[in-house]
Parts: sequence; structure tokens; C-alpha cells
Amino acid sequence: MASLRIAFDGSPVAAGPIDAASLLRARAFGRNRFPRASGAAIAEAVAGLTDPSLILVEGAPVRSAATLTAFVQRVLAARPDGTFVVAGSEGCAIPPSGSSPRLRVLPEPIDPWALFDRLRTVFVDDWAEACEARLAGCDVLRPDDDAPPPPTGDLVALRYGAGIRYFDPWTRAPIGFADCLDRVAWLRERFIDNDRRTVLVGISGWKRPVLDAFMVGPKGPPIHTMTAEDAVAAAIRHQAQVRVWATRMPERLAPLCAAANVPLARVEDGFLRSVGLGAGLAPGASIVVDDRGIYYDPRTESRLAFLLRTSTFPPDLVARAKALRELVIARRLTKYNVGLTDAAGDWPRDRRIVLVPGQVEDDASVMHGSPVVRSNRDLLRAARTRNPDAFLLYKPHPDVEAGFRTGAIPEAEALTLADRIVGGLSIVDLLDRADHVETMTSLAGFEALIRGLSVAVHGRPFYAGWGLTEDLAPGADRGRRLALEELVAGALLLYPLYLDPVSRKPCSAEQLLDRLAAARDAAGPSRLALSPLAILTMRARYALLNPIIRRLRTRRGVERFPDRKRRAP
Repeated sequence: MASLRIAFDGSPVAAGPIDAASLLRARAFGRNRFPRASGAAIAEAVAGLTDPSLILVEGAPVRSAATLTAFVQRVLAARPDGTFVVAGSEGCAIPPSGSSPRLRVLPEPIDPWALFDRLRTVFVDDWAEACEARLAGCDVLRPDDDAPPPPTGDLVALRYGAGIRYFDPWTRAPIGFADCLDRVAWLRERFIDNDRRTVLVGISGWKRPVLDAFMVGPKGPPIHTMTAEDAVAAAIRHQAQVRVWATRMPERLAPLCAAANVPLARVEDGFLRSVGLGAGLAPGASIVVDDRGIYYDPRTESRLAFLLRTSTFPPDLVARAKALRELVIARRLTKYNVGLTDAAGDWPRDRRIVLVPGQVEDDASVMHGSPVVRSNRDLLRAARTRNPDAFLLYKPHPDVEAGFRTGAIPEAEALTLADRIVGGLSIVDLLDRADHVETMTSLAGFEALIRGLSVAVHGRPFYAGWGLTEDLAPGADRGRRLALEELVAGALLLYPLYLDPVSRKPCSAEQLLDRLAAARDAAGPSRLALSPLAILTMRARYALLNPIIRRLRTRRGVERFPDRKRRAP
């Protein structure tokens, strides 16, 4: 987490008319990179001590061993009968020279707020480090200083007021102290959510920087491994959890994790992802981490399905989901944000327009989630049968259109069923014109629901079965009815994680919308957000390199569809 305040010479800048005590009691302090639970280390440190005090190691004593030693010796001399814990937010890596049995040193960084709850007398080397301890209600002292401590307001101003500017951690725009504290507290919660170290398995090199930013926590950055055995061994060694890209999971990984009692979860792209295709190596700005299954495979209830089935959606969450849905519509955003506009196109006014979005036919969502209609040809035939008089638009999947993945239909054959092929056009423009969508499991169905269109679903995607779609696949009903805003709350607020692609910091869904809209507008309209040279390069990669990569993955026990012969029932 980057520094969010900078001290300048010159005119003072006041913190402003805020209740600093209540804001800082949100547990903000300095670096804010602490594990959520510090109680065990503190309890061990104070065990056997009678009314110990805290020697708070902040500021100059952190930077100089000599200063630290002198500070501790002054405290020991001032309280010859006292016992002390030596600790601070930057840690105290080595005991000060001349250590005493009256001292207990906590070498690792620790949240001082957790110390203030147990140690009510705090010694500081400089009054500038006394603010939080005073706000916590502690008695704050400086050794060899007989003057009374400054008033609390002066301590707050000394630490957070005069001469200090505050900046937004994502945009670097100047902000006030209260806003800065709120943002730091939010980022701190995301950071300490990763309070257990993560082992990642078989992640492609181009995905690693983004996943590292999602997974870093108080115990350090994620550890990358390539095999199931190495992953479990590293998880045991570091008391870590294992995360794996859902479609690249070694068959041996789940049983090995279960046998070793190592937590395992699958990772996949979220539903608001990027400007550009994953197949074109555009990094994703949202992921889902699912410890139950994965959202596109209905054979096992995913974390998303569980959330949608069991959650109570409070009014404030529903209101936020409604505002987010309206913002997605207003910003004209989708998962990949590619495609051209066709404002001047010839669109019929006297016929119902039905959009049929094609898919990658060997994607797991089709293989496992569409039990009857399993190909783009079958989908087009079913859509025409169900809508004989409609004006049928067929949109090939962008990855298929680029020649990266399977599922292409020859144009002449597609036009025997569809009235128009709309490859390369933006899905948003098409949804603006369509009255209805027919799909297997495409996310385009969810994007159509968000925009108020009717959707017929031939498969069992995450958004089907809740009473919002026409469900044509057997076994699609979930046994619960949801409002649209509740579905949006689960899919876009509760389930995914978001990352600002510019600052590489966790962010909210609303913040990501700002970034995606700006990136799309800067890039300008494009069929695939790829240059012709990039398309040729990626086609060569998929044709020549991917077979080799698949063979190497097979050797590591990775099968994209280990049960491909027994497709979903």
C-alpha cells in the first residue's frame, strides 16, 4: 500500500473540522499491514508480567539501533521496578543491546491499537508518536521529560494536521484527512482479508502480476508453483491456502489438499473484466475466488449459487446494486468492452429482433452447463424454431471471431438461419436494438437482463433458475425467486474482487467502472481491441504453441475436461 500522506515545508494545512478520535479508532495506524488477529502474540508477550507498560517503537528508534537502545535504557532507568513490552508497527527485529529480563520484545510488526487495549501506559520517544495511544485512553509518557504531555488536540495536529497533504490512493488526487482515513481503512480490510498466505498453481506468466496484487497479504505475496504436489507441500510449509485457475486445475490437487487439510479454491475472471479479450492476453481487473465450485459449472453448487440461494439482501445492498446496474447501463460497459458501433445501420422496425450470442464451444460453461443445446449451430436452429418470424442476429463470440477458439460457423451456413451476422459489433449496441436474447450460457444473457430484455436460456448459467429468465434446460430451477437487483448484488458485489488496473490496488466495482470507461474511450471503437498484427500473433500462438502447452499441462496432471466423455446430465 503506497504512502498516502506527504509532509511539505510551507503553509500549514489543517486536518479540518473532524472528530479525529472516532475516525482513528477505526484502527488506522501508519503502515496498516497487520494480520487481523494479534491477540496470541500479545498474550504470550505479557504472560507472567505484572502490570507491564509498552515501549512504543516508532519514528527514529525504528531507523537506528543506537537510538532504540538509548530510548529503552532511558525508560528502564525512569521505571526501575517496571516491566515492559517493546513493540511497534515496523517491528523490532533484534532486542536492544543490554536487554533486561524486565523486557519482552515483539520482533514482528504488530498493530499498536491491539497493544493499547492491553497495555495502558505507553512510553514514546517523541510526542509525534503519542497520538493514537492517547486516543485509545492510555497514559502517554516520555522518559526524562517532566513536562505534562501536550493536549490531545495538539497531538492529533502534530501527527495528522499542519504541513501534511493527503492523496487518494487510486488517483493521487488531493483529498482531506477524513476521506484519506476512510480509503486507508477500506484498503487495509482488503489487505488483511488475505491473512493466510496463498499458494498459486500453474498460473500463466502474463496473469501473475494481477493475481499477485489480488492475493498479497500480511504474511507476504503469493507463492507460485506448477504441480499439485509442489503446491500442497508449499501450503503445508507456510500454513497457506491453495488457489488454482479453475480450468487449469490438476486432477490430483483436490484430493491432495483434502488429505492434507489445506484450503482450496478456484479462481476465474469476474463479470466486469477488461478492455480487450482474455484470449488476447488483456489482463483482467476482476476475479472470483470460489471455495465451493465455480459459477459456470452447475454440477456443483458454486459460492455464487450458494450466496444467491441463502443470502438476505439488506435494503442498502439492494440500493447499491440498483445504482451499480444503472451505472453499468449509463457507461455502456460489458465484460470485455470491445466492438464497433453501427448507429447508421439498417435495422427493421416491424419485426421482433432476437439476438443469438455465439460461444466458445469447448468452454466448460457449454460442456458442463448446456445439457441439450451444445453448439452454436444447435443454438441458432433452436432460436429460429422458437422465433420463426423474428429478425435473427447472430453474433460470433469474439475469441471465435478472432480465430483463437472453436465454434465458428461458415457464413453461408449461418445465414440460412440468421438474418444478419453481426460479428465485430459491440454487444451493448446490439442489446440496445434487440427485444429478446436466446443463449446457451453466455454472459450476454446476464448483460441483457441488466438492461431489461427478456432472455431464454437453453443451458444453466448462474443467472438462470431464479425466475428472471425463460429456462429451457432440465433441472434449471433453483427453488428461489430473486429480484433483478438481488441477482446483481450477488454477481457484481458479493462474489467478485476488483482491482484498479492503473494503480494495481484493490478497488470497488464502482471505481472499476470509471477505469473501464476511461480505457475504452481512450482506445476508441475496435472489433477486438487488438491490432491486425496482434491478431495474427495470437492465432499463431493458439495454433502452434498451445498444443505444446497442453501436452506440458497434461504431464502435470492438468486436464481441461477430465470427464469430457461424460458430459453434464
